Amino acid sequence: MNCCNANGNCTQGRDCPIRKQRAQEANEAYVKGFLMGQEDPLDDLADTLKGLIAVIVVVTGITLIAFAIWGK
Repeated sequence: MNCCNANGNCTQGRDCPIRKQRAQEANEAYVKGFLMGQEDPLDDLADTLKGLIAVIVVVTGITLIAFAIWGK
């Protein structure tokens, strides 16, 4: 039973079995893609801390230079 017209649009609304199948496939692809893209946050923790320390050092350096030039 085909409930879609020549353009692939469902004509029976939400109960169309082809529409349900397409929706199920889209949902599964979304979930698989979401899970495949997930990484363990603890793996990035060391890089995050290194980046944070680098930002702190740069901001501190700029602040000290600014105080040396304009501060009294």
